[in-house]
Amino acid sequence: MKQFYYLILFFLVSIYSTEAKLSRKQESSNPLKVTVSIHLNKIYDINSVNKTYMIDAYLVLLWHDASVSEWIHENNKTRIIYENEKFPETIAVPSFEFINILGNREIINKQLIINPDKTLVYNERFHGRFTSNMDFHKYPNDRQCFTIQLESFSMEKNDLIFVNPQLFPKVLDSSYFEEWNILGKKDYVNQMIYNHLSASKKGEIFSRCNFEIYAQRKIEYYIWKVMLPIGILVVASWLVFWVKDFANQLNISFTLMLTMVTFNFYTSSLLPALPYNTFIELIIISGYISIFLTLITIIFTYAYSKNNQTTIRINTFFKLFFPLLYILYIVICIIVIFF
Repeated sequence: MKQFYYLILFFLVSIYSTEAKLSRKQESSNPLKVTVSIHLNKIYDINSVNKTYMIDAYLVLLWHDASVSEWIHENNKTRIIYENEKFPETIAVPSFEFINILGNREIINKQLIINPDKTLVYNERFHGRFTSNMDFHKYPNDRQCFTIQLESFSMEKNDLIFVNPQLFPKVLDSSYFEEWNILGKKDYVNQMIYNHLSASKKGEIFSRCNFEIYAQRKIEYYIWKVMLPIGILVVASWLVFWVKDFANQLNISFTLMLTMVTFNFYTSSLLPALPYNTFIELIIISGYISIFLTLITIIFTYAYSKNNQTTIRINTFFKLFFPLLYILYIVICIIVIFF
């Protein structure tokens, strides 16, 4: 009879052991799911020339690790917190990296929370200089996308995936951007394939978490500091048609041309070397063209005008021609660039 009981006990233990092994095998075959959230404190020091910006934010990673040893809690049902110290060697924080950061990020504070249900939370405050592609065709009324890209460093998609990305606060206001208007934000997860890490043609697949903030540059500063002075210089160049002395006409035109060159140097320092012209550069070019055509006109009138009556008729014509031509040019530029 004892042999029968031992046989039943052995059978039950074998079944339990087999189920435990299958459970562990199934857990190990599933990728680690890591929830990612970023709480934005500030985006500052936006450099249009280098296409960079500084970000100060909190990063939070949350995941469940069934391999956490029971002895860590030591029968304590409360959570365990490690702050700014070396984490336990038995706890593996998922390795990650910021893809579009320049240099290393500075970690101001970090924290690891181990909950009794074996849920782990990694929290750090960081700041660093990030970069992203920028389109300056509509500058200074341009719209840009400021991105934060977080990617698994050593664990492929089969081992780790990012889920449920969230960017906080849910509503961003002008306090996060001093010179920009917030248009919206977006967070999502995609995957990246790297062929250089594998001999196979398929490559290695890694999970990537993307946080995007859309903003439009405030144009008021450029209207008063750049566009209005350029407009005044262009209008002033047309006043030579009311001046009778030819020498004074030349002096006015050359002085305005030199002033326009100064504005060109100023705007060139605000942007990188681009293979295309921005909206503000087209306005400056229009100033060059207007002043140059005015200069050609007064020289031509002085050289070929036979009498004062002819000069007056020519000047009267160009008093209307140049303003209309300039307005037409600006309208065409606005239509081509903004529509």
